[in-house]
Amino acid sequence: MRAAAALVCLLMPVACGAATEAPSVPGASSGPNAAGLVPLPCDGSMPLAPVKRRYCDRDRHFVRPEARDALKDAATRLAVDFPGLVVRFIDGSGPEGIVPFPPHLSHGDGRQLDLALYYTDTEGRPISGVPDTRKWGGYWPAEPPRPGERIACPQGRAGRAHKPDPPADRPWRLDEERTRAMVMVLIADPRVRRVLIEPHLEERFGLWGHPKLRFAGCQAARHDDHIHVDFY
Repeated sequence: MRAAAALVCLLMPVACGAATEAPSVPGASSGPNAAGLVPLPCDGSMPLAPVKRRYCDRDRHFVRPEARDALKDAATRLAVDFPGLVVRFIDGSGPEGIVPFPPHLSHGDGRQLDLALYYTDTEGRPISGVPDTRKWGGYWPAEPPRPGERIACPQGRAGRAHKPDPPADRPWRLDEERTRAMVMVLIADPRVRRVLIEPHLEERFGLWGHPKLRFAGCQAARHDDHIHVDFY
């Protein structure tokens, strides 16, 4: 009898009150913190990653659980359509859930996240990641209006909202196909409330007037070097 009981405990430790520990799974979702926020994955286990590691190291990668689910779904879908593609995030919110989240005019409650755009070289070959320019890590380079395209702020932007155009001889160009595909996947998701983008890109992508695409205004930093996604 004792031998039989020992065999049961060996095969079914929970039945004998033994504690069990679930194996660690790379990229496994963690539960919400006290502010109701969760971290985005930083371990490279899926096609969703920070532009630079410092966004995770400095706790700037927190979002609502629903936002994280929507981003994971978008990243998975895009990786099927474009093998090897990674959705690269920039600033989300801090873990405390305080609004605004400096230096942003919003962010902080986990419902906003900035995403990097995609680029090619001058021959049209996709670039992996974001061109390593200056120190902003995903918030530059911009993709300025082409001649004849809509100029949202002809008088420019003041203060920290101002960003220069990239040099004409830059060795990269906007990857319009992949960037448009990312925007399309996001605005098709009912969990996404809106996407902030510059008007000339909205028009260039053939999406002018879409109810989920908005212009942030001339008081905000330009959104032709990244897009801002608002989630419900």
